[in-house]
Amino acid sequence: MPEFYLIPKRLARKSPRLTSMVKSVEAVSFRAIFWLMRRLSVENALRLSGFTFGLIGPLTDKANKARENLAIAFPTESDEWRRKNTRKIFNHLGRSAAELIKLDQIWAERDERVELVFEPGAREHMASKRPTVYLTAHVGAWQVATLVTREFAIDISAIYAPESNPIMSDVMMGLRQSLGDHLIPTDAGPRPLIQTLKDGGSIVMAMDTRPETGKLIPFFGRDALTSTSPAGLALRTNSTLVVARAERLPGAKYRITVYTPLTSPIPDAPVKEQSVALTAMVHEYFEAWIREYPEQWVCLKRRWPKAHKL
Repeated sequence: MPEFYLIPKRLARKSPRLTSMVKSVEAVSFRAIFWLMRRLSVENALRLSGFTFGLIGPLTDKANKARENLAIAFPTESDEWRRKNTRKIFNHLGRSAAELIKLDQIWAERDERVELVFEPGAREHMASKRPTVYLTAHVGAWQVATLVTREFAIDISAIYAPESNPIMSDVMMGLRQSLGDHLIPTDAGPRPLIQTLKDGGSIVMAMDTRPETGKLIPFFGRDALTSTSPAGLALRTNSTLVVARAERLPGAKYRITVYTPLTSPIPDAPVKEQSVALTAMVHEYFEAWIREYPEQWVCLKRRWPKAHKL
C-alpha cells in the first residue's frame, strides 16, 4: 500500500513534523469516509467512494505511475486514452475500498449479488479442500474474489501488504478481517505460508505488483520483475495453484470465476524452472483481464524496470 495518499511522498518526507501531520490527516479523512460508507447501501457506498477517490486520485503522484504502466501495456493508445483511463482507475480504486468495507454484506446478500462460475475441475477441486494457493490480480473487484472460498468453508489465509502509516494500518487491519480466517503480512516471510499449506490450509493473494526480488518474466511482451514464490510454494508443499477473479456487474453485482487448476507444463524440470513456467501462465490470465478492463487495473507503482519507462 502507498505510504502517502493525499500528497507526493517527496513533499511529505521533507520534515518529520509534516510527515506526522499528513499521516494524521489521511487517517482522519479515511476514517470519516469509511464510517459513512458503512451506513450506506452497497450501491451508494460504491458511488461515494468511487467519486471521492476519482476526484482526488488523479491529482496525486500515483496517477503518473498508473499512466506509465498503461503506456507500456498499451503502447499504441493515445495520451488522452491513458489520461481518461487513469481517472477511471482511481474511481475503481474507490469502489474496491467500499467493497472491502461491505464484503460481509455482499456475501450475506450473495443470492442477489454474486454469480459463481467454475471452469472444468475447479468446483471439484475446491470441494476437496486440498491445500491451495489462490491467485488473483488488482483488476476489477479483486477483494470480492476471496468470497468464493466461503462457499466451500475453506480455511483461508489472506496475504496483505502492511501500510507504512501506523494509523492507517490499524484502520485497514480491521477491514481486512473479512478477507480470510487468518491474515499474514507480506513481510512475514515464507515460513508461515509453508506451514499453513502443510497444515492443510490454503492461502490467497494478489500477485501482479512488482516485488523487491523475483525473476524477470514477460508481461505484455516486456520483462517485468515478478515473484515466483506463489508457484514455488505450491510446488514445494504439493499444493495446487488456482487463479480466480471477480468482475463488477451493473447494480453492485459480481461474477466470480474460478479457473481450472494449473499444472506444470514441465513437471520433470527443477522446481525453480517450473515456478517460472507456472508464473508465466498466470501472467497470461492477468494480461487478458487487463486488456478487457484496462480502466480497472489498479497498479499505482512502477511495474516494469526503469529502462522501459516511456
